[in-house]
Amino acid sequence: MSRNSSQHGTTSSELVELTEHALRSALPSDWQVDARRATRVETPSGVVELDLVVTITAPDGARAEVVIEVKRKVEPRDVAKVAAQISRYAYPAEGAMLVSEFVSPMTRAHLSELGLGWFDPTGNMRLRLDKPAVFIDRVGADRGGSRDSADRPLKSLRGRAAAKIVLALCETSLPVGVRDLAARAQVSAATSARVLDLLDREAVVTRGGDGVVNAVRKRSLIGRWAQDYKVMTSNEVVATLDPRGLNHALKALSSVETRFAVTGSAAVRAYLPDDMTPVSPLVSLSLYAEDPTGLMGQLGLRAVERGANVLVMRPYDGVVHTKAQRVGGIDYAAPSQVVADLLTGSGRSGEEAEQLMAVLEASGQGWER
Repeated sequence: MSRNSSQHGTTSSELVELTEHALRSALPSDWQVDARRATRVETPSGVVELDLVVTITAPDGARAEVVIEVKRKVEPRDVAKVAAQISRYAYPAEGAMLVSEFVSPMTRAHLSELGLGWFDPTGNMRLRLDKPAVFIDRVGADRGGSRDSADRPLKSLRGRAAAKIVLALCETSLPVGVRDLAARAQVSAATSARVLDLLDREAVVTRGGDGVVNAVRKRSLIGRWAQDYKVMTSNEVVATLDPRGLNHALKALSSVETRFAVTGSAAVRAYLPDDMTPVSPLVSLSLYAEDPTGLMGQLGLRAVERGANVLVMRPYDGVVHTKAQRVGGIDYAAPSQVVADLLTGSGRSGEEAEQLMAVLEASGQGWER
């Protein structure tokens, strides 16, 4: 069955039917799937009605029950409440799933942390059972397709203003209000409010009743930004070669007159403790430059299609320079910017990002998992 009109969304009963069909399709033909809709059960707090209970039986007779909670709309911040609701059912099931019109990447991450499965009509689906042994993990869309005219909240962190707020949140002391954050990020109060609303829905910030931000999950914040920001496409990148090698380029930076900020692998080394070995060797240099052509001339770099060892980037915004930190006489992009660049880079950059975040976590700067 295909999804109902995106104008009106998919009804709860249709979601139940789609879930049953998806489970039967995902399991081998000799497995049995029995579904009971609107099942009433006795709980410590009274009688409740479960949206769907599915019994899965393997060919050897091993069986498990899965409680399925249907929520047409769900945000990452709703996951803990859904998990608590399922827990209160006190129903002796071996598994639990959340079904919704769309389960976003952040929502899936939170569900995974709590040991819950999920399904949506775009194809995102996960279910793990110990006995019988079941592991279904399918990836669908990363963005919902609803075009409901009432669905107007900000959906993306793409763009300069959102980036400024993300970087400001990574270095701002808390608590911080909408207008104060707007002033620190140098964006409008309206933009600050919209971005904070998105981050609140994505459960990467915690806000009080007055809208003030009391806590920031920095790992999750940068991870969410990395869904919309990509270092190689959000910036204007020129692949260049320093024929004299990386050491020459690094040493020559101290005499460069144009404004720059080093990021990527070289920046990781600037922020690691002196006694810590980087997880990968330095094979290239990435840096932001206010005047890429001028910097290339001063360093003696030449543009190449292959064999580049220096990436020169005109930044998406001057915030990469204003947030830069000086270490050993060289300006480096802020740690949060470096993490985002590494998370969206290539090769072993993801491992380098994890190493840097571990160091930031140890420093007590709010980078805990």
